[in-house]
Amino acid sequence: MRFLTFLLVVPVILYCLDALLPRAYIFDPARLQELSKESIAAANGNTTVLFEHLTDSLRKEYGEKHINKLDKDAWFFNNAGGAMGAMIILHASLTEYLILFGTPLGTEGHSGVHLAHDYFTILEGQQKRLIAGNHTADIYNPGDQNWLPRGWNSQYQLEGWALELAQGWIPSMLVFGFLDTFSSTLDIGNLWKTIWLTAKDMIGQLLVGKI
Repeated sequence: MRFLTFLLVVPVILYCLDALLPRAYIFDPARLQELSKESIAAANGNTTVLFEHLTDSLRKEYGEKHINKLDKDAWFFNNAGGAMGAMIILHASLTEYLILFGTPLGTEGHSGVHLAHDYFTILEGQQKRLIAGNHTADIYNPGDQNWLPRGWNSQYQLEGWALELAQGWIPSMLVFGFLDTFSSTLDIGNLWKTIWLTAKDMIGQLLVGKI
């Protein structure tokens, strides 16, 4: 009887918690796209200027307590779904993350299936995305933003850089970001850096009242 009650109650609790998630969000995908376009125009093709301008704009828009400064030592590699790129965490909390991600070398892989919505704003270069059932790729250029609803999947190819926002159950996404370390790269140092920087930001956001 207790087990049956557990099976009935837990889904209700999870549903209620899920419905409350948007109340914890601070980022607006449309506004992120606007700021990205402004920074693209201001940078005039200079990637370093682009990142600095965008980060400064984000810190002014959302507050310095929610957006990290750019730090060369805070960059690390991400291997997930067969794709590889470099990234830096601008914000990480239990319900949202905001990162700069990409590579000028080009990469391709599986998006993963997540309990979070993903918004990908192209800053430089180009992304191609294929949804199963389509026969042509969707193409995204600088200033374009694509949305991958939670529970969906896609194949993607990226040569360039993007601002990525995820909103949902962020801890559930971490497994996808860790598995390639054990199945292929064995880059334990990079894994430790990923865990440390992510945990530090999440705890830091909790301390300022951001879930």
